[in-house]
This record gives sequence, C-alpha cells and structure tokens, in this order.
Amino acid sequence: MTAQTGYQDHKTDRLARLRRVESQVRGVTRMAAEDRQYIDVLTQINAATHTVQEVALGLPDDHT
Repeated sequence: MTAQTGYQDHKTDRLARLRRVESQVRGVTRMAAEDRQYIDVLTQINAATHTVQEVALGLPDDHT
C-alpha cells in the first residue's frame, strides 16, 4: 500500500501553474538583465507571486 498525497486530483493543474511561475521568474530575470523599467519588473513579480499563492492556497483544500 502506497501513500498518496492529497493533491493528486489536481496535480496536472498545480504543475501547470508552477510551470507558469517558472516561466514568469525567467522572464523577470531577463527583464532585470535588460534594465527594463522597474514597474514592468514589479508587474511580473506580482503575477508570479499571485500564481504561487493560488497554488499554496489550493493545497489545503485538496486535503480536506
């Protein structure tokens, strides 16, 4: 008998969101290297933060 994590039902969605964050963070890194305007960098950081928060807040729901 193997243990199953509570997020198995939404694993595909969670992974897609995390891949989106990964891409956003790479974009932020590229923007910073290109000396883009700070408001554009902050906007992308905010988007990545929001996506991470969505994933984090969804995990407890999967365990109830």
